Amino acid sequence: MTEENENLDDVLQDEVQLNELVEDATQHVPEEVHKDEGIEEVAEELTPDQQIAELQDKNVRLLAEMDNLRKRAMRDSAESRKYAALPLVNELLAMTDNLQRALSAADQASSVESLKSGVEMVLKGILQIFEKHNCQLIATEVGQSFDMNLHEAVGMQPSEDQPANTILFVAGQGYQLHDRVIRPSQVIVSSGPAQTPSMSESSETKEANTETETES
Repeated sequence: MTEENENLDDVLQDEVQLNELVEDATQHVPEEVHKDEGIEEVAEELTPDQQIAELQDKNVRLLAEMDNLRKRAMRDSAESRKYAALPLVNELLAMTDNLQRALSAADQASSVESLKSGVEMVLKGILQIFEKHNCQLIATEVGQSFDMNLHEAVGMQPSEDQPANTILFVAGQGYQLHDRVIRPSQVIVSSGPAQTPSMSESSETKEANTETETES
């Protein structure tokens, strides 16, 4: 046998082995792969118009699903805003009960001090609830400089004790939520010492009074 014939036999033998390997591999392909191949074959058989129609149908369904998700998110958001104050209200209800008990006990209180003590306890509980929800009192004291960002001037009075633009009296406590002022402290502000009329003003006033008396 010539060398050429031997090479031909080797090639044929390699081809037979290759075919056997391909056939064996095909037999072990999962069923899902065959199904996918069938789907691809069906897709290949669709006309361009059918493919466009199928894509349009998928697009419509996707848009509808996105719209449903958007509406659901809007409902959830509206529901959350509607009942956002529920935890705070529940805690204040307990303080309301305590206040009602204090009022009921006032009829039987032997002294004003016991009633005052009960009201102070209720107020303390309310302030603790506010603090829990990051709502705090704005620290405002007599003698403190007036700050238009934290205080609201409801009046001005002269004062010998407090310099101008300082707080004389706190009419109402202010509150802030986190770093936002929700109600400024209402205060009366000092305008400084009362101004006394000068000597020239006093003389002019005296002369005017004298002229008035003379004319009459």
